[in-house]
Amino acid sequence: KKKKKKKKKKKVRKLKLSTTQDFNAKLQKRGIVYLSRVPPRMGPTKVKQLLSDFGEVTRVYLVEEDKTVRKKRRRAGGSGGKRY
Repeated sequence: KKKKKKKKKKKVRKLKLSTTQDFNAKLQKRGIVYLSRVPPRMGPTKVKQLLSDFGEVTRVYLVEEDKTVRKKRRRAGGSGGKRY
């Protein structure tokens, strides 16, 4: 028979009121920036690096160009790189 190990309970720390108020204030200041055109080979890490000069950047999310739009652009003589 194998013996099961007992899991240690994690200690739960109570947060101070001032800490939670500071966190909530930061959440209220947070916003979303919309970039209409991003160069073809510029990824999320590069965008984050460029925008971090203006303030703290927590997340960057880029949506790839639709496949049908990309196909039409390539037919019209555009570059083959993915756009966001």
